[in-house]
Amino acid sequence: MKKLLLLSCAVITVLGSCQQTKPEVFEIASKQTNRQCPMIIDEVTTLDSTRYNKTSNTFIYYYTLTGKADNPDSSATMSKYLQENIPRLIKTSKEMEMYRKSDVTIVYVYLSEKTKKEQLCLTVTPEMYE
Repeated sequence: MKKLLLLSCAVITVLGSCQQTKPEVFEIASKQTNRQCPMIIDEVTTLDSTRYNKTSNTFIYYYTLTGKADNPDSSATMSKYLQENIPRLIKTSKEMEMYRKSDVTIVYVYLSEKTKKEQLCLTVTPEMYE
């Protein structure tokens, strides 16, 4: 997860110092990240793509879960862990500063490799990381 955050944030930081509007910065960051996908995050998680929706100011990460994480029992445990830790990580991480300053809603969508269906979705709103 940290590897992905660093990549996305590095792109956003560099672009943020240029003349683009904030929505343009996030759109470019999404395109840059997508060029590197699929990206293996860990032994059970692969980042497939990202998307930025400027209408709702939402940055979406799409992942695929494999192996032991690709089952409903693991999803419940993982969901609890992510709900407790991701907002704190966004709130305290220097790399996520541009997201915070721009009041971006961040959505993490996890798909099952086996079924290709959504297994888990976590939405983090600005109110959750303020």
